[in-house]
Amino acid sequence: MKGLEEYKEFEFCRGKLRFVQPKKHRLSIVEILFVANLLGIKRGYKVADLGAGFGALSIFIALVYNCEVWAIERDEAMLELIRHNLRINNLESLIKVVECDVRQIEKKMDKSSFDCIVINPPFYPKGGYCYNPYHHEVDTSLKDFISAGSYLLKDGRGMNILLSSSRIVEAFYLMEEENIGIKSVRFFYPKPDKNSKIVRIYGVKNSKTSPTIEKPLIINKSNGEYTEEVISYLEEICGIINMI
Repeated sequence: MKGLEEYKEFEFCRGKLRFVQPKKHRLSIVEILFVANLLGIKRGYKVADLGAGFGALSIFIALVYNCEVWAIERDEAMLELIRHNLRINNLESLIKVVECDVRQIEKKMDKSSFDCIVINPPFYPKGGYCYNPYHHEVDTSLKDFISAGSYLLKDGRGMNILLSSSRIVEAFYLMEEENIGIKSVRFFYPKPDKNSKIVRIYGVKNSKTSPTIEKPLIINKSNGEYTEEVISYLEEICGIINMI
């Protein structure tokens, strides 16, 4: 693998899963909680992970929900990492890797062919301080991701988006433009006394907007330890994976 000094391997679920990840784009507790809070996924569903990165999210979704996952990614380094991570975990037959730019999704994928869309795009708009190409938009916008997701999604099926809370109004507007009716919103809070930084939005294609604002998900207690809810999610996910 090129530039090995730029990557690091880590283990999850007591070594049951292993991932090689970029040092500037590491899996965090937020992505695990996103997996635990996905809506609209059933056993055997066909799921598209748009902008799959190094594949961790795709792998967790496939294992936890026992569904078919298409990891859609355009970056050559990330595609190499996805394939490597599937190989070291013996999961090459479980997930289909698709080299594709979401802005040109119609050239590679069939319309209305997926039961669920999962989007974990760059959290922040183009520009700004502490620029990181994994966290800030470069040439592909939130609009591009939502448009591609709407194209792939069957009528009446759902789209999950993980995003910075500061962009929720933008996301609502773009989802409405693409006929994705907002159904559920859950804010993630780093601590009880802190403002929300992350939000999970769930919408259904060609459905009327009627959002439920779920109870807040607080990640850490004031002393920095994980809350009981977070611990229960981690135990549940690791329990499922260790049984496979």
